[in-house]
Amino acid sequence: MRIGNIIALTAGLFLAACVTENAVTGRSQFITIPPSQDAALGLEAMNEVKKTADVKTTGPAAQRVKRIGARIAAISDKPDMPWEFVVIEEDVLNAWALPGGKIAVYQKMVDSFTDDNELAAVMGHEIAHAILRHGAEQMSRAQAQNLAIVGVGAAVGATTKDGEMAQMAVTLGALAAQGFVQLPHSRAMELEADDIGTLYMARAGYDPRAAVRLWQKMKSMKDGASQPAFLSTHPSDDKRIARINAKMATYMAEFKNN
Repeated sequence: MRIGNIIALTAGLFLAACVTENAVTGRSQFITIPPSQDAALGLEAMNEVKKTADVKTTGPAAQRVKRIGARIAAISDKPDMPWEFVVIEEDVLNAWALPGGKIAVYQKMVDSFTDDNELAAVMGHEIAHAILRHGAEQMSRAQAQNLAIVGVGAAVGATTKDGEMAQMAVTLGALAAQGFVQLPHSRAMELEADDIGTLYMARAGYDPRAAVRLWQKMKSMKDGASQPAFLSTHPSDDKRIARINAKMATYMAEFKNN
């Protein structure tokens, strides 16, 4: 059996064994990392962040982020996750989630959204990322893509005996993986986090209409230099707003029941 075929067979078996169904959304996910490792991975990554960034765990901004985050996490599908909510003292309009429930919001984000309902939309989105294991999913997909790309290079090299051709195959494979697999999937996960995050904030008693205001304001804050949606890991603000508005009746029903 040729080396390319061996690699393809091994990769196929590996991929099939790692497909699971997400308990929250019902969507099939490819994840190689067991859930038991999420907390350790997140803690290790957060500790590394704390070595290089100005991370705040006390003070008004940090207390506000903790209060809103804890309230949403408490009604989420994983309230017992080892949640940690911090503020990073940087003039950046951003927030992120690590595996295991480590959530960071940048100071500019906190300052820009003084309405707790709008900040709750940010927190709900990041909490959803953690619960849906999007970080572990992205890491797993990157591992699988690297394995497949190496397999392509090995197969081409074995067939042509041409090292330059094999390297070109690896390079083109990496570009194709980024353009047609990684980025679209990232956008899909962002929209999924918008949906579940807005549902969570509504259940926690925050007005889900603020999620629309959040993205309207985010759009107005941009300087017009953002790259086209098809080259971005995030969907366009207009698409996010439209999708949230389309499900607003469901979110409002949750909000009115709390």
